[in-house]
Amino acid sequence: MTRKRTVWAVVLAVAGLVGGVLWLSGAAHFVLFLFTVGIYDRTFPERISWEAKNAWLKCPGAIADARQWPAAPRDACEAMYLCVNEGALSERDMQVLSDQIRKTPGCQAPQL
Repeated sequence: MTRKRTVWAVVLAVAGLVGGVLWLSGAAHFVLFLFTVGIYDRTFPERISWEAKNAWLKCPGAIADARQWPAAPRDACEAMYLCVNEGALSERDMQVLSDQIRKTPGCQAPQL
């Protein structure tokens, strides 16, 4: 057996051993749950509340469709500020968001 195959065999054996221990301990269900929740939130960000820690996932959708912002101007303004600070936005999205902020009553443009 070549050295490369031996290394792969060891890696697969260790991965199988770790997977088996996780499965038997019940931790695999917890890991699967965390993985599923992470994928679900990224796939369906509209299900996330604007008060949630991962609300920044809603930013691209709200920027593209202004109806997704909270209804109250003050809440919408706070959500827009969150997107400015946490959203990791492109230049285009940042420009659209800045325009939306200016159009929101009582919402001041953030200092960038």
